[in-house]
Amino acid sequence: MDELENLATNGNIGAEYCLAVAYHEGKSVSRDRAEAVKWYLRAGQKGHLEAQYWLCIIYREGIGVESNALESLYWCRRAAKKKHPKALYALGQWYYGGYDRNMHTDYLSAYVWFSRAVIAGEVGAQDMIDLLEEQMTDLQVLEAKKIMERNLP
Repeated sequence: MDELENLATNGNIGAEYCLAVAYHEGKSVSRDRAEAVKWYLRAGQKGHLEAQYWLCIIYREGIGVESNALESLYWCRRAAKKKHPKALYALGQWYYGGYDRNMHTDYLSAYVWFSRAVIAGEVGAQDMIDLLEEQMTDLQVLEAKKIMERNLP
């Protein structure tokens, strides 16, 4: 553990993430969610994809920090830009209105993010697409599919 802490303290991004996980889960150290957030932030700011995804969850759920929708969305978007399947799904949930009642529901955007999640391998996102297709008009679904076609690599 000393070696991991030394590497993390000296800026090793992988060690920062591993130390965050150790504090988050209480593995080889006492569980300390605030300390976990500190290390997730250091790794996430350097671009560590899993750290960015976990920051999305941490700020959404208020794990070791006060719940903060804007901060959660920020980290979720950063991870989603790199096609993290669970982050893509989480963004779909945000737009669907599943996380924050203060956020404007946008079925079109939710459909697009869930579709991207399916493409990235998040199988459960298909259930949300099916649900949205029942709630959206045919024109809205067509528009969402056009957006997807324009934005595919």
